[in-house]
Amino acid sequence: MVKKSQTINFNFWLKICIFNFFIVSVVGVMMRYNMIFSLPGFNHKFMQESHSHFAFYGWVSASIFLFVTKYLSKNCTNVDLTKYQYLMISNQIGSYGMLVTFLYKGYYSFSIVFASIALFTGFAYFIFLLKDTKGESFPEIIWIKTGAFFATFSAIGIFGLSYFSTKKEEFEILFRASTYFYLHYQYNGFFLFSCIGLFLISLKELGIHIPEKFNKNIFYLLFLGCFFGYGLSILWIKMSPLFYGFFTLISVIQLIGAFLFLFWIKKSNICKRQNFIQKLLICVFGFAFILKFILQSLSVIPSLGIFAFSNINIVIAYLHLVLLMGVSLFLVWIILQNRMVRLNIVLKSSVLLMVFGIICNEFILALSGIFSIFYIPFLSSKYWLLFASVVIMISILTFMQSLKIENK
Repeated sequence: MVKKSQTINFNFWLKICIFNFFIVSVVGVMMRYNMIFSLPGFNHKFMQESHSHFAFYGWVSASIFLFVTKYLSKNCTNVDLTKYQYLMISNQIGSYGMLVTFLYKGYYSFSIVFASIALFTGFAYFIFLLKDTKGESFPEIIWIKTGAFFATFSAIGIFGLSYFSTKKEEFEILFRASTYFYLHYQYNGFFLFSCIGLFLISLKELGIHIPEKFNKNIFYLLFLGCFFGYGLSILWIKMSPLFYGFFTLISVIQLIGAFLFLFWIKKSNICKRQNFIQKLLICVFGFAFILKFILQSLSVIPSLGIFAFSNINIVIAYLHLVLLMGVSLFLVWIILQNRMVRLNIVLKSSVLLMVFGIICNEFILALSGIFSIFYIPFLSSKYWLLFASVVIMISILTFMQSLKIENK
């Protein structure tokens, strides 16, 4: 098994991840404030790029790396954790570099350097997993490795963005398609598959084991849905009816896989072993994930698809649905589920406030999109979005300050 000298400081890295989540919320508040009152010296587009990149790598990727490393240290033999420590350090260098450089000037030489560091860190993570889980047949392994594969595969979109950005006017469609390629395989690939793997690990620790055959069936359905589901992100491109029909079939396949997995989770009675806060988090992020699949399936309806891809509020609402309401709240649940955290009244209140702020943010974005269909003005939406952002920021700060980690 893993030597004691190789163990990493899990408590330290957990605090770093949560602090990074707080930084993401701070930049989010800056963006929302800038939309109303203006922040001198700050470019809104640059803030968006800084916010999204740091959320992807400084918060989500860093947390996935940490919890997967912790799992490997417990369940896989002869794992050298030193390389994972270097991997997490490299990811933080890339993340904070992007946070500052994108905020300063957007895409330019230095920001591209730090983005490359984070990108190649993901490549190393995939290679490490392939080596360290070779021969292991635990149900969760296939999800974690596939998540790492999609993180690597999404880089094709990054390379496309780098090439087409210099000729954006000439290759506008390919530039936009490259953007969706990267986002699709990050959100629906790396984030989703890694979260399912971590979820199965948590269930196993509670004595709940997913049947091997069922696990493989669900995996194949969702893998096909993700791999070919990129087509659902580019339905705004003119394509033949044959391709359109194929992508419609893919949307049905992944929806079936999602519902089968949801029914199994419900059947496992996991909520009976959770406190109120944990039950609430499971319900909210579970709803977010299933709604994600439903919305993807509905996008094949031409009239709805055109509206969804052309309405900025709907696009942002969807991205926040997956990243904030789904992935982020899932990671908060994992932190609480870790059994190294002492639940107290302040911690519980901060989670409730966080859930309220996130749902409020999602509701306002969705309402803004719906109102725009009927040309109904929603002039106060910017103020409500700023309010929701401040609530989320305060809740994360309170969560971070009240987090008491036991040294076990």
